[in-house]
Amino acid sequence: MPKKKPQPPSVKPNLLHGGRASDRCPRCRNARNKKDGQKFLHSFPEVTDSENLRQALVTVDRNLRQDKELMKDPAAVFMMGVLEAKIGNREYFFVASSGRTPQPWIQDKHLAGISYQKGKWKVVNPGVPDRRDGWWTVQRKQVTLGADIAGVTRPCSAVKLLLGLGDEKPTWNQVEYLRMSEMVYVGPKAEDTKHMRAWHGEGATNSWTAHSCDACEARIPYLICDVPDNRFTD
Repeated sequence: MPKKKPQPPSVKPNLLHGGRASDRCPRCRNARNKKDGQKFLHSFPEVTDSENLRQALVTVDRNLRQDKELMKDPAAVFMMGVLEAKIGNREYFFVASSGRTPQPWIQDKHLAGISYQKGKWKVVNPGVPDRRDGWWTVQRKQVTLGADIAGVTRPCSAVKLLLGLGDEKPTWNQVEYLRMSEMVYVGPKAEDTKHMRAWHGEGATNSWTAHSCDACEARIPYLICDVPDNRFTD
């Protein structure tokens, strides 16, 4: 019997950030996959990753490890993320890193060599609210996060990407897509990294890519909700 040829790994998006489309939205209380006629009530019910974004992170990671200044801190540990979105007729390509302010870990020089959407990437590092209120959605609507969220003030890359998108005040005519990928940066002499490595993804195409942490999984649904107030469910 002839041997079967090995199948290449899937390159389709296979990580979700902030839960699934079938989940109930904590902001508007509607199912995120609820339809309003032929369209979803939420413009994008879930946030997926993509192979292109994962490869962009590989390039950023390589640049970080070649940065002599960064290597002076060999114990550095942080999450990095990339986001692409198209809203109306405008495209957005953002990069963010968790923690450290006002100077983020990732800087413009670390974007060199990204072949996907070359030259379009922007580092964002918005301030993350230090309380449950004062947050804003990607539509720049004010929102208060749930009292049951642990780590609500954690300055993660995923929430920085979404808050950065809200800072752009996009015209909300049509969301064609919003995708995001994350990756853990672990310095060569980092200690006690178990809490960061726990977010590594699973699967043939993303064993090195990370899914959002528990605090982000709880916060992201609030930030991506664009349902108008008059459509909230009690």
